[in-house]
Amino acid sequence: MIVIDKWTGLVANASPYSIPAGAAVQQVNLQCLVPGKLTVRPGLSPLTFTSADSTSSPVQSAFRYQSGTSEHLVYQDTAGRIYSSVKTGNA
Repeated sequence: MIVIDKWTGLVANASPYSIPAGAAVQQVNLQCLVPGKLTVRPGLSPLTFTSADSTSSPVQSAFRYQSGTSEHLVYQDTAGRIYSSVKTGNA
């Protein structure tokens, strides 16, 4: 277990030769929501989306957006077709 007595924060755009002792240049799976306190991020959870259309081609790119309280997913398959889905359930 690594113990850092004094964490000087996230220094993302600094030269590796000039960062202070105890500083981080990359923050992975940690979040700082309260000043002075690091917590582990909760991780990934599966989501289910409904769609009027389905594709048999692999998804090439996907984008998430929120409209009000609904989460939407817009994705494009390798054939160039674009689809839109709405999140279902509480996941």
